[in-house]
Amino acid sequence: MLCAVAVFWGAGFVLNAQLLNLSFADAPQLLNALRFAVSALCLLAVFNKRLRFNKKLLLYGFVGGTLLFVGFSTQLIGIKYTTPSHSGFFTAFYVVLVPFIAWIVYRKHPHWSVWLSAAIAVAGFVVLNFSKKESGASLKGDLITLVGAFCFALQIVWADYLLKKNKTDHIQLTFWQVTFAAVLFVLYTLIFESKNYSAMRFDAGKELWRLAIVILCGTAFAYYAQTFAQTHLTPSETSLIMACESPIGAFLSIVAAMESFAWQTIVGGVMVIAAVVLVETVPRLHRKKPKADVDQNAKEENRDQQND
Repeated sequence: MLCAVAVFWGAGFVLNAQLLNLSFADAPQLLNALRFAVSALCLLAVFNKRLRFNKKLLLYGFVGGTLLFVGFSTQLIGIKYTTPSHSGFFTAFYVVLVPFIAWIVYRKHPHWSVWLSAAIAVAGFVVLNFSKKESGASLKGDLITLVGAFCFALQIVWADYLLKKNKTDHIQLTFWQVTFAAVLFVLYTLIFESKNYSAMRFDAGKELWRLAIVILCGTAFAYYAQTFAQTHLTPSETSLIMACESPIGAFLSIVAAMESFAWQTIVGGVMVIAAVVLVETVPRLHRKKPKADVDQNAKEENRDQQND
């Protein structure tokens, strides 16, 4: 499920950039308002008989929804000033941030590989921002995207905390955080962007299918899949798989001719992805064997000694 999310979110970098260029340039948050409002209605239609309503659920949804609101707002603003591949790689930085935030929440010191991963990721960002004039990216757009990455990291750890502590289940959390994000986006676009609605021109043939993918696959399904997966995986495992959206977005951006092939994109992107992989794989290699395996090894050693 998370691999599918990575594909949809990777495609989302390209689709959102295209939608901004086609109709939503003057009202970018209207795009987010549509995707989250329709997604909330879809989730309501599917899970209406299983949904509950109480103060705690509203609080959990409000916190998660606010993090999604800030994260997607800054990501969409950032993509106006940078390329889809840069947006993907810089969004992937949340994978490096998750272990540090989990350290604060669970008081578990990060593995040394996390610090090394952070250093490699920062170096990758420097390479990605080298000679930006040719790529169409800007430091401003990349930094704004980083703010979104931080919010996504907070949202992942927040969801993990609620699910692992049995504060709520994945269906309640998915619905309420998507609903609160929708409310915030609708309020924002009505207050600050409604004056630009009259100038918008919507081409259904070019934009409707893009909106359908972004809304149904990239939001409604994606956040249900994420919260469901987090009942079985750690925050780092979740973020690592979803971070595959980054190279997918870069590849699709080049295929869609939204940016040209550049060595900075390849080298910097590989460094960021290497940091993403390193932050999860190295600690696994140093984990102790399960007790069952240790006992089995001890039995085999005793048997060998008796045979000798």
